[in-house]
Amino acid sequence: MTPAQAEIAGQIERAWPGYHVWTSDEGWWYATHARPRARGTTPTVCGASPDELTFELAEEEAAASRAHQAALAAP
Repeated sequence: MTPAQAEIAGQIERAWPGYHVWTSDEGWWYATHARPRARGTTPTVCGASPDELTFELAEEEAAASRAHQAALAAP
C-alpha cells in the first residue's frame, strides 16, 4: 500500500469504525471486520476504488439496519 493509499485507508477506517481497510495486489480495496461491533453483517466488502468501497460499506450498513428493524418488528 502506498503512503497515499494508507492515508485514504485510514480515513475510511475512521469513518467506518471496526473495519480494517487494505488493498489487494490487483488494486482492489477491501474492508474486513476488525472488531465484532463493526457495522454490517458481511465479514469483508470490496470495491474497485475507495469510492466504491465506501459505497459498499454504506450499503452494508443500510442492509444491516433494515434487517435489525425487521427483527424488531417481527411478532
